[in-house]
Amino acid sequence: MSATSSGSARAGSSLVVRWSLRDLRARWLQVAAIAIVIALGTGSYAGLSSVTRWRRISTDAGYDALRMYDIRVHLAENTKAPADSLAAAAREIAPDDINAADERLIGNIQVDASAGDQAILVPGAIYGVPVDAAPHVNALDAAQGRALAPDDAGGDVAMLERNFAKHYGLPPTGTITVSGGRRLAYVGQALTPEFFVVTSERGDLLAEANFAAVFTSLETAQRLLGAPGMVNDLVVTLREGADIEAVRQRLEDGLRSALPGVAAEVTTRDEDPAFRLNDRDIEGDQQVYDVLAALIFAGAVGAAFNLTARVVESQRREIGIAMALGVSPWRIAVRPMLMGAEIALLGVLVGAGVGYGLGQLMMTFVRDVQPLPEWRTPFQWRLFGVVAGMGFVLPLVATAWPVWRAVSVPPIAAIRPAYRAAASRVVPSLRFLRLPGRTFAQLPVRNIVRAPRRALLTALGIAAALAALIAFVGMIDSFIETTHRGDAELLGGSPGRLDVGFGRFFPADAPQVRAVLESPLVAEGEAGARLGGTLRHKGHELEAEVHLIDVDSAIWKPTLIAGSRDRSTPGIYLSELAAKQLGVRIGETVALEHPKVDATGAITTVRDELPVLGVHPHPLRFVTYIDTNHYALFAPAPFANEATVIPAPGVSADEVKRALFVMDGVSSIQQVGATAKAIRDFLDQFVVVLRVVEGAMLLIALLIAFNSSSISMDERAREHATMFAFGVPVGTVVRMAMVESLILGVLATAGGVGLGWVLLRILLATRVAATLPDIYIKATIGTTTLLIAAGLGMLVVAAAPVLHWRRLARTDVPATLKVME
Repeated sequence: MSATSSGSARAGSSLVVRWSLRDLRARWLQVAAIAIVIALGTGSYAGLSSVTRWRRISTDAGYDALRMYDIRVHLAENTKAPADSLAAAAREIAPDDINAADERLIGNIQVDASAGDQAILVPGAIYGVPVDAAPHVNALDAAQGRALAPDDAGGDVAMLERNFAKHYGLPPTGTITVSGGRRLAYVGQALTPEFFVVTSERGDLLAEANFAAVFTSLETAQRLLGAPGMVNDLVVTLREGADIEAVRQRLEDGLRSALPGVAAEVTTRDEDPAFRLNDRDIEGDQQVYDVLAALIFAGAVGAAFNLTARVVESQRREIGIAMALGVSPWRIAVRPMLMGAEIALLGVLVGAGVGYGLGQLMMTFVRDVQPLPEWRTPFQWRLFGVVAGMGFVLPLVATAWPVWRAVSVPPIAAIRPAYRAAASRVVPSLRFLRLPGRTFAQLPVRNIVRAPRRALLTALGIAAALAALIAFVGMIDSFIETTHRGDAELLGGSPGRLDVGFGRFFPADAPQVRAVLESPLVAEGEAGARLGGTLRHKGHELEAEVHLIDVDSAIWKPTLIAGSRDRSTPGIYLSELAAKQLGVRIGETVALEHPKVDATGAITTVRDELPVLGVHPHPLRFVTYIDTNHYALFAPAPFANEATVIPAPGVSADEVKRALFVMDGVSSIQQVGATAKAIRDFLDQFVVVLRVVEGAMLLIALLIAFNSSSISMDERAREHATMFAFGVPVGTVVRMAMVESLILGVLATAGGVGLGWVLLRILLATRVAATLPDIYIKATIGTTTLLIAAGLGMLVVAAAPVLHWRRLARTDVPATLKVME
């Protein structure tokens, strides 16, 4: 008896499996569509998340391989100490904690890396480092060419920082000219932890366009900077288990007594701008991916729910008959649940391939943007396992609800004809809805009203995909708009002007300043100044970069979006973001803490209360202007450390750069808008990845629409056959289905754009603002993005029923109508 029961059970299980496989074959198009949607949901999240894990693994490996410092000691500007004194003092202060210590000499220089007709003259820094064979802190990895060797000590040999060289397409080896007209042969392009991401002193991204780091032997740097036997920087690694903050504090306190008269800043690796920005960027990217993937997941789960619910409804008569014959509900539920599990499993398996492929595609972009000594991209088994579990369980849970509803009704309710079951679910207030037009014009709307839940789920699935697209592409639109806003503000009416920086502050009428302004290659120019400060207002505090300029200059003046120019009143002009974060309005006062030179030459820090005269739209938060008429706030006589010049007619910017480069006191020459150009170039590369995401969103929306229309065609097969029997053309039936899909697409587009806009604002206000706090990025959705969303949500969705034209044209009318009720 038991053997017979066991055999019957096996036979029953086998029958259920074969039955579910038959269901899959009968609806293979819908099954494939929903499986691909699940695959895109799971694959997108797994692939994008793999990229952040690969970045984390590879970046950490790079820091370890090149032994990034744990603590850095940097002496105050123009301060130096005898070689070996810093390292000896540090080892004496923390003998049990220091593992390795390297002294360096760092100085600001101007770099001429011009190649052919391309003039490349940028400010930079020379790093004098040990070049003996011992392992060093912040070691140099030769991305191209070779590394510095012991034989290079004291010679005119250097390495160029890799990101700078790559940005300008420089060869692996060559020659450069540094301040004073001295030529160096660079033998390779160097990667080092401090420059995995190139930032300015303020932490700006993409600084490789305007900054060149040159690495050479310590002896060579001492000779070039005129500081023989001197150093001004120390980098230290600690032994495992050492308390970094405690050691930092001990070094800070101990160096004051060990080296009296030498002011030093002691920082940890967590305070390094490149390290901090890189870390924030990885975390921020992952959180953005989490949000976008959640939306794609929502669309996939909604589509799975919609499909299974409609499949179960199409089988309700079979379910009702089985219940009437006494089959237990759980046995009835096995068949549709098994089909749901098979769909989810298929989607997860395909999703693994999609995820890995998307991750590798993204990595081609990431490798190009951020060179590292080595990229490690192991398959993320744990991540894919978790995502696969979610991708399998969530659609299965979505399947359970319609199955439970189907088996919990009385058999007689399940056996009722489809149109009666549908009619019972119509919202009472809409049951007697009367629409204008002929029957064929009314049917699309009435079909939606007959099954509002089905319509809502379809619209939500498409809306989720569109919201992810809007949020993702909207971030790119916002960055581009910020770049355009910066271009418009910086370039103004004189896009060809150059900013010339001096190595120190000079009197405004000093020969060094006059030589620049009176150069025959310069049509007109103005002297100005730039210095640091701190803004305070009602408990808020912001760092500021104060520019002393003529706010009504004929060469260039800032645009004001609020307030007015007033050269007679001492006041300040804030950026839009600074004014917003300080909570200050036009006419209110802010406190500016800044350095001031008195008549004796002593420098003190003072605090001035200044009215806000205007607000300008520069996207960088710290940019602040004060008119040159009020130089007395900072010094007893006019001064300058920069100048703005316009090339003379017929003179190119490169000619001006080369002429001013060799002048005494000049430390940098930059063409206005160079950083904005670097950002545009970066975004142009990123658009390639953007197209992949757009394609995924398009495919999801199309598959959901196709799936919905396909099942609708199955359910309405008898209705369509009846229409065909009365001579209704196939085109009319397809047109009605297209109108119905268009209505759903309009609803989905409105919901997707609205939700995407909200998500975009949240992402910019939280994640992007945390990663790039000094840049004011306004939420922007471009016209192209809206057109793409409309195309996805309306045109593509509305066109989905056209794919069923051939199937409808081949309908066997007698066979379809021959159904026993």
